[in-house]
Amino acid sequence: MGKITDTLGLLVRTLRRFISLSFILAGIILFVRLYEMVITSNYYSYPPGSFSSLLLGIKYDIILYLRVSAVLMIPFLLLGLFSQKAARVFFISASVFLVLGDMLLLKYFSTAGVPLGADLFAYSIEEINQTVQSSGEMNVWPFIFMALFLVYIVRVFIKHVYYKLKPWTLLIISAVMFTSLAPLGFLKPQPSDFENEFSLYAATNKLNFFSESVLKRYVFNEQLDNQTYTFKTKVATADGSFTYLDEDYPFLHNETTPDVLGKYFEPLETKPNIVFIIVESLGRAYSGESAYLGSFTPFLDSLMDKSLYWENNLSTSGRTFEVLPSTLASVPFGDRGFTELGEDMPDHLSLISILKTQANYTSSFIYGGEAHFDNMDIFLKRQGIDKIIDNTNFGTGYKKMPPSATSGFSWGFGDNEIFRRYIDEIKADTASPRMDIILTLAIHSPFVVANQEYYISKFNERLEELELSEKTKNFNRNYQQQFSTVLYFDDALRYFFSEFRKLPSFNNTIFVITGDHRMPEVPISTQLDRFHVPLVIYSPMIKKPAKFSSVVTHFDITPSLLAMLDADSIISRPKAAAWIGHGLDDTEDFRVANAYPLMRNKNEILDFIDGERMLANKVIYQVYENMNIETVDEPDREKELETKLNNFLLKNNHAIKNNKLIPDSLKVYTYRGQ
Repeated sequence: MGKITDTLGLLVRTLRRFISLSFILAGIILFVRLYEMVITSNYYSYPPGSFSSLLLGIKYDIILYLRVSAVLMIPFLLLGLFSQKAARVFFISASVFLVLGDMLLLKYFSTAGVPLGADLFAYSIEEINQTVQSSGEMNVWPFIFMALFLVYIVRVFIKHVYYKLKPWTLLIISAVMFTSLAPLGFLKPQPSDFENEFSLYAATNKLNFFSESVLKRYVFNEQLDNQTYTFKTKVATADGSFTYLDEDYPFLHNETTPDVLGKYFEPLETKPNIVFIIVESLGRAYSGESAYLGSFTPFLDSLMDKSLYWENNLSTSGRTFEVLPSTLASVPFGDRGFTELGEDMPDHLSLISILKTQANYTSSFIYGGEAHFDNMDIFLKRQGIDKIIDNTNFGTGYKKMPPSATSGFSWGFGDNEIFRRYIDEIKADTASPRMDIILTLAIHSPFVVANQEYYISKFNERLEELELSEKTKNFNRNYQQQFSTVLYFDDALRYFFSEFRKLPSFNNTIFVITGDHRMPEVPISTQLDRFHVPLVIYSPMIKKPAKFSSVVTHFDITPSLLAMLDADSIISRPKAAAWIGHGLDDTEDFRVANAYPLMRNKNEILDFIDGERMLANKVIYQVYENMNIETVDEPDREKELETKLNNFLLKNNHAIKNNKLIPDSLKVYTYRGQ
């Protein structure tokens, strides 16, 4: 009996020491929040109104403290039964590690504008290093501060005072700590409580966000492995239905995409050249009529008036990694993005391979950075691309973008040089027909371009021209460097078309212009805003320009181009395909006619849009005509969308892991099948 009493006494004393240490940890976590409120938010120009969100975030810091304490309590108590010193060393080591993680995640958020989640593990060390350098935030002083702060933390823990709390008080505090682990809604920030997405993430504890993202990513995927997808032969679409053909090929359907583009074009008498201009970080928030931050692309805006223009187009991901597979091949995401599969990409159809095999098109890709980033080069070679030009073989006579003043890093060649290099290329290589892809670079951290002072001056002039509220103007002024690169791109695009018009091939070329995603460094307003990018199809062969308000995605581009080329007998398209897209919707009024999955980051497929409802990280929203969204209380519809997204993930996993996108009979349309 005495031994049990002694053990209980030791357990109580150990728990008292643990609670005392945990109070210090709570104070340190709150100090990190104070640092963000006073120092970080001002240094990185958080938007007006952020202070109240940061203040509200104290609640979520306390929840993090409670959760961390609950996780550390049991091992601390077990160690304490054998060695009080070992238990203390364990707690101090774990606390220092967690606080360091919290501070590094805060630094990432302050630079990128979005918190870091499980997508961290989808990048190689080389890619992470390149991204960190590109941020321009290589200043050593924040890291010196972190190191000194961590040393101070250790000293505080060593010199700490034990609180003589009553046993019943210890039990109550312990119960609260373990209760914090429950999946209760009020324990996490609710989107409806915040004005925009940035405010939501400013309030969120960054370490808590990262931890939940990692748990969702890996635990949820394990659950998917034990499920099977639901297969339906017919699924309704905007203009009829997809007729699926084989349960073992879950995306394979009859290829009946309607030709919506043909009526806007003169008849295609010869094989047209096709040029994709994919613009880094070109969001609708700051491009095109009614852009809510004002449009900083005046030339592109003028081009929209002569084009087929979809003002409500969505990228399929919140980063560049998915833009090529979605726009050129309309394929599912795979586990971490289609290109991340590398040489293990399943057999698939694409615009490049079909034009190559059916109409003898030559193709090229030009980019100012490294084409191997995100495995873009591997993906393009699978399509049979004829030439890749990147900063490893760009040639002489072209200037890279100025390096960041802090890190000395430059991604590579700026947009004007990319366009100039392409013009020089096609002047020298007159092969026709062509299908070329240009990926720009300038609208990207560290946002440094040639003649930047001129473009900052131009930004201020443009800001005064736009009919914006003073609140919006003041907001924009916080991001003049970012917007200066948008204006730089627009000037480069003006140069591109002025030069291209001089070429004989201009009159027989179709230009497809779109953004890969919206720029996160300018705070994002909603979960849908990150995907909202313009889509412009311009050509001298267009006989009837038009603007459409229907919602479409990058998935829809390739099916529609092939449908038009097939209708004009340029190619004979496959009778079956595994496109995710339904084809472009040319309805002039607002509507969301189809359903699409969206992948905000590598490792995270959390979003699904279906009609005028959007599911974003298990929260359901109404989608409005201006592409704003608002939470709605529709539990049945929310459950329906969760089921649809889950079913897509199951089909995605099966098709990718088992090479079940297309059967052998369709491989004649692929480069490898020739």
